[in-house]
Amino acid sequence: MSDDEKQVQKEVQTSSLSDYDEQSEYQEPPQGETLHRGLKARQISMIALGGAVGTGLIIGSGTALRRGGPLGILLGYMYVGLVCYLVMVSLGEMAAFLPHKKGFAGYATRFADPALGFALGWNYLFKYLIVTPNNINAAGVVIQYWTRSVHIAIWMTIFIVAICLVNFLGVRVFGELEFWFSSIKVLALIGLLLMGIIIDLGGNPKHDRLGFRYWRGSYGPMGKYLLDQVKDTSLSIFLGFWATLTNALFAYIGTELIGVTAENPRKNIPIAIRRTFFRILVFYVGGVFVIGLIVPSTDRSLFVATSAKTGAAASPFVVATTLVGIRVLNHIVNAAILVFVMSAANSDLYIGSRTLYGLAIEGKAPTLFKKVNRMGVPWPSLLLCTAFCALVYLNVEASSAKVFGWFVNLVSTFGALTWMSILYSHIRFMKALTAHGMSRDDLPYKAPMQPWGAWFALISTIIITIFKGFDTFLPWNTANFITTKLIPYKEVDLVTGIRAIEEEERQYLEEKASQNTVIVTYAHDVIGYWPNGSVQSWNDDKQPTWPTTLKGHLLKLLVMWKRTLLLITLATGSLSCSNLAYILQSPLLPQEQVDFASLNMSLSSVSRSVVKRVFAAETPEGAGARVRRSIGSMTLRNLSPFLMLDHFHVGEGAGFPDHPHRGQATVTYMLEGSSRHEDSAGHKGTIDQGGVQWMCAGRGIIHAEMPVHAKGKPDPRGLQLWVDLPKQFKMVEPSYQELGPDQIPTAFPEGPDGPVQVKVISGKSHGVESPVRPLGGCWYFHFTFKGRGTMPHLLSATGWTAFIYLWKGAITVGDETMPNPTFHTLILSAEDGQTGVKLTAGEDGAEFVLAAAEPLDQTVFQYGPFVMTTREEIQKTLLDYQMGMNGFEKAHTWKSEIGNQ
Repeated sequence: MSDDEKQVQKEVQTSSLSDYDEQSEYQEPPQGETLHRGLKARQISMIALGGAVGTGLIIGSGTALRRGGPLGILLGYMYVGLVCYLVMVSLGEMAAFLPHKKGFAGYATRFADPALGFALGWNYLFKYLIVTPNNINAAGVVIQYWTRSVHIAIWMTIFIVAICLVNFLGVRVFGELEFWFSSIKVLALIGLLLMGIIIDLGGNPKHDRLGFRYWRGSYGPMGKYLLDQVKDTSLSIFLGFWATLTNALFAYIGTELIGVTAENPRKNIPIAIRRTFFRILVFYVGGVFVIGLIVPSTDRSLFVATSAKTGAAASPFVVATTLVGIRVLNHIVNAAILVFVMSAANSDLYIGSRTLYGLAIEGKAPTLFKKVNRMGVPWPSLLLCTAFCALVYLNVEASSAKVFGWFVNLVSTFGALTWMSILYSHIRFMKALTAHGMSRDDLPYKAPMQPWGAWFALISTIIITIFKGFDTFLPWNTANFITTKLIPYKEVDLVTGIRAIEEEERQYLEEKASQNTVIVTYAHDVIGYWPNGSVQSWNDDKQPTWPTTLKGHLLKLLVMWKRTLLLITLATGSLSCSNLAYILQSPLLPQEQVDFASLNMSLSSVSRSVVKRVFAAETPEGAGARVRRSIGSMTLRNLSPFLMLDHFHVGEGAGFPDHPHRGQATVTYMLEGSSRHEDSAGHKGTIDQGGVQWMCAGRGIIHAEMPVHAKGKPDPRGLQLWVDLPKQFKMVEPSYQELGPDQIPTAFPEGPDGPVQVKVISGKSHGVESPVRPLGGCWYFHFTFKGRGTMPHLLSATGWTAFIYLWKGAITVGDETMPNPTFHTLILSAEDGQTGVKLTAGEDGAEFVLAAAEPLDQTVFQYGPFVMTTREEIQKTLLDYQMGMNGFEKAHTWKSEIGNQ
């Protein structure tokens, strides 16, 4: 990417109602205390390195060694290490290009789905709610190496109180303490690796050179896990290797945090990923290799030996010093391990409390957890996370080894879900780059081995997670599996919900009956003849007054005959357009007064139907705005020519200052309140409730959209629709058309007092035509049903893309029986012969828009507010904007009045 293009990325602010950026991320509470950011650079660097090395290597590796053997554990940690590396580089590519304050959840929200981002935030919190008591449990295991006279619950209580107090003292005390703890951890780990190498080479009291002794003979390079159950040596060896993957996954989890904590991300994240990961890889892979050299996998003093009830020799490093007869060193090593696990518990409690605080700030957790004290400590969040530490008391009844295993499984699952989300977000990110016509070669950091690396890591993580509990099913018992996984027949629920189903069936039958009645009533209405020559409704309570002359009697008889003939043809199903025309064409009912298109639509069953429903979830947008986006979201990217649909709500203090557009039309329709507009072409105005602004960006325009907030007026709410311009109109001069609420014509299909009205924003409906003339053509209608009703609407242009967005009430489309709920975009079918759409509202009425336009036979390349047809055109647009030419001459000189107030 050239320097010019890099500068464009900094200057382009896509902050319109359709903005993809979230400028309100992690906003602090407007009043009261906030978090204190007091960590220094040296503290962050050392905490990040030391925090990624914990119980997974020091203690958990004992379990992996016993199950997989020295070669199995080495291969397992290498395999998961590769997966971890791919997770890191995937995260790094996203973070370097688009640093995100919300971390992993922010990328999931932006590139996948807001629901995934929400779930990922809580998933990450759950991980720290479990991993903290896991480390405290490990500390209790380590302390029992020295003494068993004090009950382990007492030690647990002491540890919980200690780390809670450290966190309550504020970030400065925490940072300094963790800096020294992490320094000790790194030095201790280096010392342990050197100690292992020395022991293996014979530098021990027995002067016994071990070499690869524990890789040969009865020890074997591979463990034989569950051999007694499976009765197959090859299978048990594979199962032993597979069992190491869970422990390796647990060990590496947490490394990904480094990818979102670097300062100046575009420069430092690639460096942090390369340096930190390779350091950790050396520690872990080198550590398990050394462990495999100095500890036999068959030694029963390992952490998970069957006879181990107290975990007296919790770490394989402690086991190694005991085996070679080093009497003092084992106590030193055990003390270092205690520092490891206590430091990890302290850091995990800190991260967990801040994670919950962040969720509360985003509105994804109760507001109680926004509170902080004068030292910047989120004390409600800290108290809740501390309360979860009480889970360690589980090992009062069960062995420490068993409880440790439970926590490892839970933490591994939560961590694996985080990795999956990161990888899936990165896959979506790469696809989005392609869709926008961008190349990964232009990114600040290009991840290696992509896109196949992300797919490989994602599939590997999924498989490891699914099958990590395989030993639960060994030995296999089909009867036990079926009886525990399937509900017994006598316990099957055949009652719950049956009344709701019966009610739906009753409503369905009533609707069917009413449809038959509607046909007859409609035929009754259209044949009614009034003496003044007009066609009006012939109701039972308002009969026409016929002339008393002979001619009047004859006219009455003729009309009654026509009415009878129409009803017969309706009843026999033999009605066609030609038959209907023959019946109705006569001097008594002038042809020009018959709406044949609408009548055909109402009497036929050829209505468009719903082929896809997309829920528009509400998400933050800009500073203070809330947006429900359906078209343009990850779930509905391609709906030519429609590029985006936002249902927006702009609160106090929010706004969308100067920003550019090229290659599309933006249509802003106000539902409530008012919004002001000003652009570089000299247009300005205010859109009030019920008004519309139709702006064609063409070759380029800069504009601002600012809400009007006044006492007694509601917050601005409305819809903004982006419509792609045909290729031949991409570089036309920008244009602007604004219609007030009184200038938009309204159609009343059943009269001004009828239950339905249609505001014709553009196009035609029921003989009413809008003055708007958009480039490329687009029909846009606002429907209001005041109550229950059914109305056919003509969409004679077959093949056009059409959708409905509903924000009030519920409607059915065509022959649907189940109503569509609010805040859904309904994509309509476009098959030959479907000349209209039948719309039915429920008892409470409904409000929605219906838009239709001819799809464009052209490729869409979009980069924020720029929409063109090729990647080269996008690159040229970026250069035009940077250089201030070809439509962007005022890009760097023009400033709107409303955007700078």
